[in-house]
Amino acid sequence: MYKIPAKTLFLGKKINFLPTCHSTNDEAAHLLEKHPVIEGTIVITGNQTAGKGQRGNAWLTEPDKNLTFTLILKPNFLSIVQQFNLNIIISLGIVDYLNSIKSGFEVKWPNDIYYKEQKICGILIQNVLKNNRIEYAIIGIGVNINQQQFSEQRAVSLSQITGEIYDLETALSTLCEHLERRYLQLKRGEVDNLRQEYLNNMYRFGEDHLYKDKEVFQGRITGVTEHGLLEIETYKGLKQFSFKEVEFLS
Repeated sequence: MYKIPAKTLFLGKKINFLPTCHSTNDEAAHLLEKHPVIEGTIVITGNQTAGKGQRGNAWLTEPDKNLTFTLILKPNFLSIVQQFNLNIIISLGIVDYLNSIKSGFEVKWPNDIYYKEQKICGILIQNVLKNNRIEYAIIGIGVNINQQQFSEQRAVSLSQITGEIYDLETALSTLCEHLERRYLQLKRGEVDNLRQEYLNNMYRFGEDHLYKDKEVFQGRITGVTEHGLLEIETYKGLKQFSFKEVEFLS
């Protein structure tokens, strides 16, 4: 179903299409267990029946309406403490693609892409470590493209936003170009520029909003640490949060 992207150097040059599967991340992990895998390999399905989000959350989509795939990278130039750089470049690549169609898409820390107050994309990165380096990165990406109805009120698709229907094969090919460009930036060591662009495209950055940890508080997102901790300035001072330690409210 999916052809190899014409304009990439390596990303998507090997595509494993599964009409249906439980989880593309699980399928990618099984591939890695069997034999060496070419960097840039993609496992994609038309119907993911048991997709996973961050920390075990479900990721459910309508069959053959969206992009649901896993990308395998070999970022062994990154140490364990640099893992969040992968979140940065994958998020930016997806935002680049979506904003090339319509402006207004932002990165919601740590692993979502939002349009205004609605979620259009989720990311799940699972790293295989070796000798304090990242041997493989298994990067699950789900982008709502053509789906028209969702059980989750805050979900939205590109088609709902623009009123257009998109060819999924073309969408994957173009998205791969943007992802590869960002990955090569990281490989060249352009970390400072990437981190600044991440902040420039960050949902609620520099705005006053309500959040909740053990209690509800007002704060302003001011940054993300090298290790991926979210920084929120509050009247009690600067707080740092790991995944699932803070809830976004109004």
